[in-house]
Formats: sequence, C-alpha cells, structure tokens
Amino acid sequence: MQFIEHKGAKVPALGLGTYPMQGEQCYQAVRWALDIGYRHIDTAESYHNEDAVGRALEDSGVPRSEIFLTTKCALFDASAANVGAEFAASLDKLRTDYVDLYLYHWPHAEVPLDETFGALTEAKDAGQVRHIGVGNFTIALMREAVEVHKVDLFTNQFESHPLLRQPKVEAAAHRLGMTVTAHSPIARGRAVDNPLLAEIGAKYGKSAPQVAIRWQLDKANTFLVPKSTRREGLTANFDVFDFALGDDDRAAIETLPNNMRGSRPPFEPDWDPID
Repeated sequence: MQFIEHKGAKVPALGLGTYPMQGEQCYQAVRWALDIGYRHIDTAESYHNEDAVGRALEDSGVPRSEIFLTTKCALFDASAANVGAEFAASLDKLRTDYVDLYLYHWPHAEVPLDETFGALTEAKDAGQVRHIGVGNFTIALMREAVEVHKVDLFTNQFESHPLLRQPKVEAAAHRLGMTVTAHSPIARGRAVDNPLLAEIGAKYGKSAPQVAIRWQLDKANTFLVPKSTRREGLTANFDVFDFALGDDDRAAIETLPNNMRGSRPPFEPDWDPID
C-alpha cells in the first residue's frame, strides 16, 4: 500500500469509492475490499449507502482506528441546520462516533460558504470530525474558502482521470495546502476499453483501468477512490503497487482527448478551463 502523510494523518492513497452502490451490493463490496486490504472507504449522505457501509465496517472486525472513513454532506442543502442534521444521521448510520474526513460535497451559490463551513468546523471542534474538505470546488472557490474564510481544508475531491486532466486545479489545491482526491478515476468505465491505456498496460502485464489508477498514484499528494461491485475488480484495482508509469507513458496519456467530464449535475459550478 502507498500512503500519504498530510496534516498529521497517514492515509492510504488508494481507497474504495462506493457510489452508486446500495444495500447488500454495497455491504458485500466493502466487506470484500476490507478483506483484500483496503483501509480507506469513501461514502456520502446522498449515496444512501452509509448504513450498508457502517454494517460492513462493524462486521469486518477491522479496528475502526485502522480505517480512514470519508463521508460528505450538503448535496442539495448547504444550510448549517441541514448539515448538522445530516451529520448526526451519518454518524448513526455509519455506526461510529467520528469520521476521519467530512466533505462539503458540492458548492451551492445560494448559501454563503462561511455558513456551511461553520457547521463543518463545529463538528471538527467537537471531535466528531478529524479533517474537513470540499468536493468539486473550482480554483476560485478553493481560494475563497482558504484565503477569505480561513478554513483549514484537507482535500478537494473532484473528477480526474486520463480523459479529464486538470493540472491547474491540482496545482491550486496543493498551493492552498490541500491534497487532491480523484473521484471517477476510471472515467466511469470509459477507461476500460481505451486502446492507448490498454497498450501501455500490456507493457507491464496490467489492464487499462490499472494504468488509469497508477496514473493517479504516481502524482504527489493525490488520493483516488475507484469502485467495483465485483471481488475480482476490487482485487485488480488494488494490484497496482508493483509498477510505475514511465515518462513516455505519461506523455502518451497527455495526447488523449481531454474534458470528458462525467459528473454534470444541474447545480455544477462554473468549471475552470481545462487548457
């Protein structure tokens, strides 16, 4: 396993994403993942699977202290009252008295940032959250959070994969003291059959998705949370620590089409230009 040390935490760089799994499918995937060796689990209130994740964590027998657990709030309502209610429900469903990382899931222009961050900071000050972060924040929003509202953010989780490369957003996050967490790192399945990624993978005896995962792992201070519903897929996603991409591989990936964004909710922010 590869770890990243940041703000006093030592976190597995490779985690398990759980969207859009629910119910027994989610429960079984988390159990398999923990059995394989995953120790970083990512969920959200809006995924409607926190209860399944919580049951899997509890039934696994893995000590809570060994797991880096992330959940998220405020997909539709970023008010302080709603964040507080969502967080209380999340702790109950996850069967834990704290989360390692709590993310403001998507920015919402109708609620001032200081109100939402005030609620997250309150949970952190109460010892129920170890670190707070954001999801899908643009460069301008990251700067506002850190420079105007003085929020100590752990990470910005946004879509990133070989078909959506965002080095400017990554650089801004690092400059502002954050790590990057890549969601949808296999491009919502579009990386699976990509000929170039498959060609690169053949050199190492790896698949195209494994190349996409390794591409993220080779970056500094970057986490990623791929998902799979199959034990074989979870095992393959985890089998990426015995190779590294060469400079020629990374240069070739830069020739792939860019801006193939898969996450486009109606409330998306004004995304930063890719080029």
